[in-house]
Amino acid sequence: MIALSCGNEASDQLGHCSPCRCRSLKVHLNTIVNIGVKVNNIVLYLMFCLILFFTFEVAVRLMNRILMFIVVGAMACTNACGGAAQSAPQVMGWVPAYGLLESMAAMDSNPKVAEGLTRIGLQFWNPSDDGRNLVFAPINKQGDLITPSDVIQFRNWANARHITVFLTVYNNSQVTEKWDWALAKRAFDDKRVEFSAELIKEMNKYELDGIDLDLEGEGDHDQDRSAYALFVKELSSQLKAQGKLLTIDSFHSPCDNAPNMSWWGDWFGKVDAIHSMGYQDLYEGSSETFTPPGRPVCESGAHVFKYSWQLQYGMKAGYKPEQILMGMPTWLDSWGKGGLGSDLAAHLREAQTLGMGVALWDLQLAGEKWRSVATWNAILELRMTPGNSLKPSR
Repeated sequence: MIALSCGNEASDQLGHCSPCRCRSLKVHLNTIVNIGVKVNNIVLYLMFCLILFFTFEVAVRLMNRILMFIVVGAMACTNACGGAAQSAPQVMGWVPAYGLLESMAAMDSNPKVAEGLTRIGLQFWNPSDDGRNLVFAPINKQGDLITPSDVIQFRNWANARHITVFLTVYNNSQVTEKWDWALAKRAFDDKRVEFSAELIKEMNKYELDGIDLDLEGEGDHDQDRSAYALFVKELSSQLKAQGKLLTIDSFHSPCDNAPNMSWWGDWFGKVDAIHSMGYQDLYEGSSETFTPPGRPVCESGAHVFKYSWQLQYGMKAGYKPEQILMGMPTWLDSWGKGGLGSDLAAHLREAQTLGMGVALWDLQLAGEKWRSVATWNAILELRMTPGNSLKPSR
C-alpha cells in the first residue's frame, strides 16, 4: 500500500496516526476544549449579569411599589385623622360681599397681612331660591351683585401671594338681612345632589382651592343634622377626589343654632378645618355660661366660650388643634377679660399657646391694631411656633 505522509513520518498501513500526529491532534483538541470552557464561562457570566440586572429591575419596581403604598397609606391616614393637609395652624380671613374696596385696601395696607394669611374665603355666593344653583350675592341694599371680575381680582391677589382661596357660600345678604335656614335646607337637603354639583362647578370655573360652608340657622335645628351630615359627606368625597378642601363655619356652643359644636363629630375625616364663629364671645379668660332659650344651661354650666374648652371639645371629636380655628373680631382691638389680658395681642398669645388657628371676620380690618405690623408679626409667630398645652382626651 502507498504510505500516507504525516510530517516526516508516515502512518501505518491501517491509517493510524503516528505519535507526532496524535500529539498535534491532542493539542488542538485541548485548545478547542479550553476555548469551549471559556466560551461557556462567558455565557454563564452573561447569564449571571442578566439575572442580576432583571433581579435589580424587579427589586427597584417592587421598592417603588412599596414606597407608593406607604405614601398612599400616609395620605389615607391623614384624611382619616381629620383631613388636615398641613400641620401648622391656619389663618383664615373672609372678604364680605359688601366690603370689597375696604378689604382690598386693608389687605394692601401692610405687607405683613399677606405673609400672615394662609387662607381667604370669598363670601360672594348664595344658594338660588330653589336650592339647585348658586347666585352671586348682593353687595348693597339696592341689590347690585358681585361680578366675575370681583372674584378674579381677589383670587389673583391671593394666588400671587400663595394664599389658598375658598368659595364661601352663605344664606344671608345685604338685601334680606337674615339667616335664611329654609333657603339653606332647600339647597343642602332637598336639592343636595344638584347643589353639590353646582358648588364644585363654580369652584372649578374660577380655579379656587376649596369650598367653605357658611350656612347658618338660628334656633334649634337638630332635626336637620343628619341631612346636613350627608351633604357634607358627599361633598367632601367629591372635593377630595379633586384634591380640594372643605371647611365649615359653626356656631360656638353645642347647645343651640345650626350647625353647632355637637355636629362636629359628624364631619370628622371629611373637613379640613372648623371655624368657631364666637368672635368677641370667645377668649381664654371667659367664665360665661350659656343657656339656650327655654332649655337648661348648656353643658351643665361649663365655660363653653373659653378657647381651651372649645379646643378640647374638638379634640375629643378627633380633630387636631390646628383644625380648630377660633373666630376673632377684626372690628375690635380688645374684648373679654382675664386670661392673658383683654387686648388683641393677648388673645393671639392665648391661641398660640394652645396651638390653634384663627379665623378673622372680616378682612376689612376695621380695628386699628388689626392693620399694625406688631399684630401680624404675632400672627406669624402663632403660625410658626404653635404651642401644645392641651393633649387629646378620648
